[in-house]
Amino acid sequence: MCSIMIQLHSIKELHSFIDIINEYPGSYEIAKGSYAVNAKSLMTLLSLDLSKPFKLIISSENADEVLNKIQPFILHE
Repeated sequence: MCSIMIQLHSIKELHSFIDIINEYPGSYEIAKGSYAVNAKSLMTLLSLDLSKPFKLIISSENADEVLNKIQPFILHE
């Protein structure tokens, strides 16, 4: 399991992000405040305030490959 900070700037980026993580089995959750939601669900993510960065929690054997593909959305400090 790993967690990273993600930032999505548009609906197009949101769709791209969801398409990528739906290619891989595993659990993907968005942690906002005290709750976590399914990151593979478009409707769930549309209900969040995506104007601010959020934490993505990945529980997948393919985590390294997923991280490589979602690189454009990862916040680097």
